[in-house]
Amino acid sequence: MDITFILAQVFAILGWLFLLYSYYKEDIQKLLFVQIIAAIFDTASYALLGADAGLLICGFELVKVILYYKTDKDGLIFLISLPIYCVIAWFSCKDEGLIALLPVIGSVIDGFVLTRNKTIATIGSIVSSILWVIYDVVILAYSAAATDSILILSNIFALMLGYSYILHIKKLHIVRCRYLSRRIYSNIVALDREVFSDEYLWTFDQHKNIFDNNSNIIMFLRDKKKIIGYISYIVITPEEYDRLKRAHTFYYGLGDAEVTHLKKRRKNYVLIESVALKKNYESKKMIEFIAKKLRTEFRNKCKQGYRICGAISVGVSDFEKTLLNDLGFAHIKDYREKEELYELDKEAVDSFVKPL
Repeated sequence: MDITFILAQVFAILGWLFLLYSYYKEDIQKLLFVQIIAAIFDTASYALLGADAGLLICGFELVKVILYYKTDKDGLIFLISLPIYCVIAWFSCKDEGLIALLPVIGSVIDGFVLTRNKTIATIGSIVSSILWVIYDVVILAYSAAATDSILILSNIFALMLGYSYILHIKKLHIVRCRYLSRRIYSNIVALDREVFSDEYLWTFDQHKNIFDNNSNIIMFLRDKKKIIGYISYIVITPEEYDRLKRAHTFYYGLGDAEVTHLKKRRKNYVLIESVALKKNYESKKMIEFIAKKLRTEFRNKCKQGYRICGAISVGVSDFEKTLLNDLGFAHIKDYREKEELYELDKEAVDSFVKPL
């Protein structure tokens, strides 16, 4: 057997192993470095096989990975990449024929679904991987075909698991947190760590201080007895509400001066502080479920005589942003990286609390 062919298969396996290893790196720079190594092995594998499309796409994907991590312009990067993919397709098809279109189409699909929700991204990844498997088999990249097949099976399993949660959504319920203990706090932190980075985590004393002023503001989402997420909102002063709208950066260290509690015969302003949910429960059905519960919460407060004149929230995770859009919040501005400020003004609140 040709040594070049063997090395190509070995490099493909090494590239896959380095890619898997990168997912265990929490530091973004280390993750990027490991993924660059993975891309180099993939590129070398296709180069040894003389596969023009695989070689060019892997090289270009390496540049895209760096741009994705260094900027927050995912949509713009995708649009700019389209003419480059056309050039790659034209050049590759001259030597490899129409089979070269398969990895090009697969990579375009990957880029398109990158900014979509988790279900669409998973389906897109399955379709893309199938196209790559066909291409890999034709050009004799058997190791790459095997690793891509594993990816297809894992994504299908994740998709089926996600649908199993959706089918049982009627068994989900929300429980209001009546007191804040360290055990309950540990549940909050565990959920936060799954969704947010450490800079967004609050200490127990911070949570307790705010909870003392805003009792019943934390609502846990439970699947039977298992806590799978939580929602928390805080009543803030009008001054803090205006400051958040004017500020260029979002400050999370709320204290006694900024936090208040619901009162009748005055204007109340709400900060939806966090919506954290286990990744495998994220779905359109879950967004509808949470949106309905929040709408009911606000409506009941208004029925009790509390005047809610505005609500504000900073979307950090993709799930939070999708939820806020579904609730009718208007996007106000971007703070930093992927933080986005949303608002439900007085007119929108009045519409929000009306019976459906």
